[in-house]
Amino acid sequence: MERLINMFGYAGKILFIDLSNHIINTIPTEKYAKDFLGGRGIATKIAYDIIPPDANAFDPENALIMMTGPLTGIAPSSSRIDVVSLSPLTNLLGGSSAGGDFGAALKFAGYDGIVITGKSKEPTCIRIIDDEITFHDAEACWEYDVYDTVDCVKKLGREDVQVACIGKAGANLVKTAGISFSKRNLAARGGLGAVMGSKNLKAIAVAGTKGVKIKDTNKLMKVNFEIQRRIKESPSFKKYENWHANISLSLLKARRPYFGDYEEEFWEEAEEAAKNAKKFFEEKASLRPSSCFSCPLRCWAWVEYKGEEAPMVACQGTFPAIIFILKIKDPELAWKVYLKLQREGMDIMSTVAIIAYASRLGLVKLGSEDVLNLIDKIINREGPGNILAEGIKRASEHFGVPAVYVKGGMESWSSDIRPFRGVALAGAVSESGSISRAIHGFPASSYYTKPEKAKKVAKEIVGDESAAEPTNYKGKAKLVAYFENEHIIADSLGVCDTPMLSVPLELWAESFTAATGIEMSPEKLHFYAEKIRTLERMFNVRRGVNREKDTLSPRLFESVIHSGPWKGVKLDREKFEEMKDEYYMLRGWNENGIPTEETLKKYGLEW
Repeated sequence: MERLINMFGYAGKILFIDLSNHIINTIPTEKYAKDFLGGRGIATKIAYDIIPPDANAFDPENALIMMTGPLTGIAPSSSRIDVVSLSPLTNLLGGSSAGGDFGAALKFAGYDGIVITGKSKEPTCIRIIDDEITFHDAEACWEYDVYDTVDCVKKLGREDVQVACIGKAGANLVKTAGISFSKRNLAARGGLGAVMGSKNLKAIAVAGTKGVKIKDTNKLMKVNFEIQRRIKESPSFKKYENWHANISLSLLKARRPYFGDYEEEFWEEAEEAAKNAKKFFEEKASLRPSSCFSCPLRCWAWVEYKGEEAPMVACQGTFPAIIFILKIKDPELAWKVYLKLQREGMDIMSTVAIIAYASRLGLVKLGSEDVLNLIDKIINREGPGNILAEGIKRASEHFGVPAVYVKGGMESWSSDIRPFRGVALAGAVSESGSISRAIHGFPASSYYTKPEKAKKVAKEIVGDESAAEPTNYKGKAKLVAYFENEHIIADSLGVCDTPMLSVPLELWAESFTAATGIEMSPEKLHFYAEKIRTLERMFNVRRGVNREKDTLSPRLFESVIHSGPWKGVKLDREKFEEMKDEYYMLRGWNENGIPTEETLKKYGLEW
């Protein structure tokens, strides 16, 4: 099907591939764009329409959906791709996004997204070069890690392809395996790499030459220049130069990390470990800052140490999570752990939480080389690694030892969420269980490092600056709803949330209008976000989610922090439920967490 000639900003069509029968088809993006914007919005709508409510994640009927947004590839910081599927980890709607160059390449090949259904009989790689779509035998590289897979795929004939692939963990259906995009960016959360593995799909390679049709090129360039200028003037832009070295100490100052298996005591060696990490990045490792397609931010860098190199995104805090949660004082050991998880395309946040839990069972000694051995057992599903590969909730049910997790059994965030009431609420109500799809920009995260800014943000959104204080329950529901909307807007436009939040939403709306010719405003973008958020809820309600399922593991309510900056803090269940009441009201859901008929009518949705 030819691209629709009047559809600006979008590539114009979505690629559907049935792996069971190698059937390729396209549908016009126009079918979804008007009502669901793009990216996460369109992906959610397609998931709602085609994934049966009673499907399991590894059934061929489950769909793996990768979707770009209308600004992907044509605005600053806009090469995002959003991945949606039924999660094998939570058995709920899974969602994760990634940067890099894959999103822009897919759009330049003429597709706003790819929808994969069915299951290939043999390990397969899909190659997309504009209109030429071919299938290739992937048997030889099926157990390759991510780096070797990317190199292998590039040898198929085009060195310039961008590659989405899984490592050995994804091939072995490890439920914390992500999808890696050309060695560096990872759609990490929810085990979506295992969904790809269940379809016998090792990799997707894409390259395109078509470009994107723009409604008002001069206006788009003018607006994009202003967006880029604002990003370069933001605090984020200025701090990233030294962020890899400073982030561990910064997180300690912000009182955010937890240690070991969510222990109730502060790790006294935490500051020494953070200083060791700072010295590692400043004196031992070599850093080569870089950016995703069209992004001026340079938030990540290629890190090289003793001849081995890996990409590391500073803002995600994955390296500090390894240090603090696994109690690793030696940065060289932390680097080995990081390198292994990165090469295998593993969700670092989930994996370190699982390993810390395993230490509670006596299966591993934290801070030692044992950690590397246990990672291998999880990847290969050997011995206890086979149970741990199912995720922390299923492991806790098997071993009979309580664990810490958020909605659906998703492993928790890298920070202790007991003092951070808004983060706790986000972890309970998020449909994917992924807190990171809701809380970037939260004022509580910077309350102890930039208190005036945190209070100002809370005042603007809630009308009360005390809502910025982490332990205050007041105003958190409104903050969660607001930042969820902001993330949905970013994920649906195809823009990275870090630079997006540093630029007024009016400019992103202007960029959309210039690109598509469709009038847009911040208010309309928030309306789209609320509609998409309601549809995400509907997907999970069909799978049995209600108020009872919007919760956290019991350990988070039962334990009191005994030492450190949060000494004496406990998460109060009654006040937590009151936050849910307020959140449901703001979303237009009833007391059981079900969208009301009035809400469905408001957004033009139906069951």
